[in-house]
Parts: sequence; C-alpha cells; structure tokens
Amino acid sequence: MKRGNFGRMISACLALTILLGCELATPPSDDELLQEALPASTTVPSKWSASGVPTTAVKGNWVATFRDPNMTKLVQEGLQNNRDLVAAAARVEAAMQAAVIAGAPLLPQVGVEAGSQNSELFNLRGNRSTNRTTNGAIVAASWELDVWGKLRAGQGSTAALARAAADDARYLQQSIAATIARTWIANIELKRLIAVSRAAERNYAELLELTNEKEAAGQVSDFDVVQARSRLAAAKAATSSIQTSQNQAIGTLEVLLGRYPSLKLTPASNYPRMPSSLPPSGLPLSLLDRRPDISAARNKVISAFYKSEEAKLTRLPGITLSAAGGTLFDPDLALIGANPDFFRVGISLLQPIFAGGAIEANVVRMSAKQRAAVAEYGQTVLEAFNEVETALANEKVLRHELSHRVEAYQDSSEALELANDRYIQGTIDMTGLLFLQQFQIERDVDVIQTRADLLNNRVLLYMALGESF
Repeated sequence: MKRGNFGRMISACLALTILLGCELATPPSDDELLQEALPASTTVPSKWSASGVPTTAVKGNWVATFRDPNMTKLVQEGLQNNRDLVAAAARVEAAMQAAVIAGAPLLPQVGVEAGSQNSELFNLRGNRSTNRTTNGAIVAASWELDVWGKLRAGQGSTAALARAAADDARYLQQSIAATIARTWIANIELKRLIAVSRAAERNYAELLELTNEKEAAGQVSDFDVVQARSRLAAAKAATSSIQTSQNQAIGTLEVLLGRYPSLKLTPASNYPRMPSSLPPSGLPLSLLDRRPDISAARNKVISAFYKSEEAKLTRLPGITLSAAGGTLFDPDLALIGANPDFFRVGISLLQPIFAGGAIEANVVRMSAKQRAAVAEYGQTVLEAFNEVETALANEKVLRHELSHRVEAYQDSSEALELANDRYIQGTIDMTGLLFLQQFQIERDVDVIQTRADLLNNRVLLYMALGESF
C-alpha cells in the first residue's frame, strides 16, 4: 500500500472515531447518589439536632483551640514521621500511576524491532542448496480505536480509585492527628491517677501510724490496724497497676510519633484547656464535602460505575488499527541494489460472539459491585452524621456530669476532714472512716476521668466534622 493511501486511511479512521465515538454515561450527581444510597424514609435535617450549635462554616486548625504547645508539637511530629502515613502516601502515588497506565491504551503504541534471520533452502531431494542471512529493522504501531468508550471507562474507573486513595490518605492523617491528641490526653489522665493513688498511699500510711498509736494507748483493737495496713497495701498495688497502663500508653504514643518506644516521653501534669464553646459545625449536608472518608466512598461508587460501563461495552466490537514498516538487508540483493523497503497497514475488528457466558457474568458482577459501593456510601454517610450528633449531644451531657463530679468531690473531701477529726476523738470507728476515704478517692478519680472524657469527646467532634489540623 502506498504511503498516501495509508495517510488517507488514517484520516478516515480518525474521522470515524470522531463521528462514532460515543459519549460516556455520567456517574450520578451527589444529590442522586445520596437519594439512592439512603432509604426512602430517611430524611437529612437542615440543622443538627443539638441546640445552640453554630451553623457557620467549619474553621479548621482544631489542635490550636486547646492551647497546648506540647500537644501541637506532638501532632506535627506524628504527621511528619508516622509510618502508616508514609505507606499511605506511597499507595496514593501507586494509584496515580495506575491511572496513567489505564490511560495509555488511548494513545497509539509504537515499538521498534531489529534483528538478524538465518534461512536455509533445500532442493526437492532434501539437499541444502543455499544459506541466506537477512538483517532488518521494523517500526510497528498499533492503536485500538476507543469508538464506544470502553477504554475511557476503564481510565475513569482507575482515576476515581486514585482519588479515593488520596481521600483515604487525608482521612488517615486526620485519624492519626486525633489519635495522637487523645493518647496525649490519656497519658495525662494516667499521670493524674497515679498522683491520686500515691496520695492515697500517704494518707493510708498516716492512718496506719495513727492507728498503731491508738492501739498502743488501748483506744482501738488490732482490727483497726489490720484494716489500715490492708488499705495501704491495696493503694500501693493500685499505683503499680496504673503505672503499667501508662507504660503502654507512652509506648503507643511514641510509636505513633515514629519514635523508638523507649518509654521516655514525659506526660504533662495538667490537661489541655477545654475550649469554652462549641465549634462552628456548618450544616449536616455540608459534611458530605468536608469528610474525606465520605469523599473516598463517593469516588469508589464512581469507580464501580465506570467498571460497570466498561463491562457493558465489552459486548461491542473492538477496532484496532496497525501499521509496520522498515528495511530488509539481504547480501545477495545488495549486490544489485535491490534491498526492499516495506510498509504494511491493517484494520481489525473483533466482535465477541461466544465467551462461555463470561461477558454477561462480568456485567452482572460489576453491577452488583456498584450497588454494594452505593450501599457502603450510604452507610458511611449515616455513620458520619451519627458521629457528629453523638459528639454534640455528649458534650452537653459531659459538661453537666463534670459539674456534678466536682461538687461531689468537694463535698466528699469536706466530709473526710470531719471524719478524720472524729476518728481522732474516738466518735467514729475505723470502718466509717475507711468508707469515707475510699469514697473521696473515687470522687477524685471521677473528676479526672470526666475531664479526660470531655476533652476526648471534643477531639472526636472535630474529627467527625472533618476539621483540618
């Protein structure tokens, strides 16, 4: 075929691609997807259920709201060094390159082949008559014309998965930041509990000393001494138990930061400051654009949609354009200057007719995967709404709880002071005194744990709202 004819054929194929190239079906819009993903009876309210929640846009930088420089530095360190985040970044890069690979078949594939071929000719009697060596180089190209959009659908699916991988990495970043903050709070909580336990040790040691003096004076029996000694031993054991929990918490935090778990990190003595008011929380539907886990679930639906389209388009014929050209060098032909140039072109069409049911089965499979991705998107959305509503409601409850816990602790401390005086005076027995001491310790622990719960709940609220750090 002459090169001019080939050029005209290429132009004709390109015109055919332009004229017959089908537009891809578009994935469902966000509104359509939400309507399909949630039950018909489920209505998303215009405002959060908790009263008094600011509906202005979410501001971000939630770590700074606690005004704790130590926690801020730890979060920054973790985001820079955490191994899970390094792995997530690598997965995003791999997914992006997969999208490039998926788009490669949309362009012509060109290659070069060079080599030498040795051939032997035999006469009718089977005797070798000649031995010929031919050298040459060939440039070959092939191009599958994406008339129906199957290749574009495959590329769209892979690109959506790459976006989902990036969303997952962002969500992991937020999770790591929140986990570091909560683990820091947990370490402070354990440090304060150890302080309470050691204070209890000192109190029981003083009580044991007082009880020994009263026994020597004949004012109490050895029963009081045994009770005081038992409480002192129990307090020491409690301190050791809390210390083992703190060792685990410190090691966990050091690993989150990318450090060797040497258990040398020293927790602060005081909690970060609790922000005084609820953060701007936006409107419920705005959560769909802020939460990276929701965005990831949406991109997985888009990927499944394109995969389903790709499976359907496999039913249609594939059209491939190929071309090759080069020069062959034969020593014998070289003597007369007749080494040939060659150029060949071709168009092939493959129409699937029978594949043992695999094509239709794949269409059904991909459609089922798309329905699963839609349902998973709906579940992700509902769980996100639940996290925000629960955190908003719990903040109000925890603030009331903390107020009552502090009041109970103050009253129990006052009652214990009165009981100590009465025990010295002999108007109350050891059993009553020990009961009040234990009650006061438990109320102190309640205050420490409720403060931690309130701080943790605020971190969870920031996480649920999709706030940046």
